[in-house]
Amino acid sequence: MISDWHPLVIHFPIALISTSVAFDYLFYFTKRQDISSASWWTMFAGLISSLAAIASGIIDDSLIGHLGSVWPIWYNHGAMQIIAVIGFALLFYFKTSQEELYKKYTIFYLLSAAILVVILFYGAHLGAQLSGRI
Repeated sequence: MISDWHPLVIHFPIALISTSVAFDYLFYFTKRQDISSASWWTMFAGLISSLAAIASGIIDDSLIGHLGSVWPIWYNHGAMQIIAVIGFALLFYFKTSQEELYKKYTIFYLLSAAILVVILFYGAHLGAQLSGRI
């Protein structure tokens, strides 16, 4: 059944995106270009895999119908994950296309990425609660 896909794909964006942020922090301290490259590719893969996670989550939600019914928004698993992915996509765009600004505002980027990782993990926690896993 299609609803079986969401639990299979959700772990990829969580692992890849958070690993990318860890690589960003490592690069900040080591300045090793290979770590920066690893960060770029893991974020790219994380954002691509998040499309599958979001799509399968929306399909699951169409069967269950809870995405728009949970308020306030910080209790809504789907909304938290979509907010996190949009934030990471914006940071990825900023890092990729605005290299001079990225170098100037690296600390802002790193702090924003850390906050978004917390949101991503919190959204994953809400999903685990929603599925009855915790």
